Amino acid sequence: MGSPELNFLAAVGLGLVIGMVGGFALRGRFASALWLAPVLALGGSLVASVLALIFGDDRQYGWKEAILQVVLAVAGVVVAYFIGTGRKVDAQTAAS
Repeated sequence: MGSPELNFLAAVGLGLVIGMVGGFALRGRFASALWLAPVLALGGSLVASVLALIFGDDRQYGWKEAILQVVLAVAGVVVAYFIGTGRKVDAQTAAS
């Protein structure tokens, strides 16, 4: 996978797979998890792809870009969890 287009397709595939797994894992907690988790995970993996392109990793699809895509896709699922649960952090807990 040497071209940026294939890197983009790999990011889309990876983000959707991680997002769907996360969405199905979170669906018992809130109803919008089935669409919100994949969208945020896809966004995270695409951001990782763009960051890799900006910082000069446009040669091949390597393990660094794949790890960054996985980490940001999982971060998108975590954000979906916190959005869905609507947890409020009070000022005392955040300050300590």
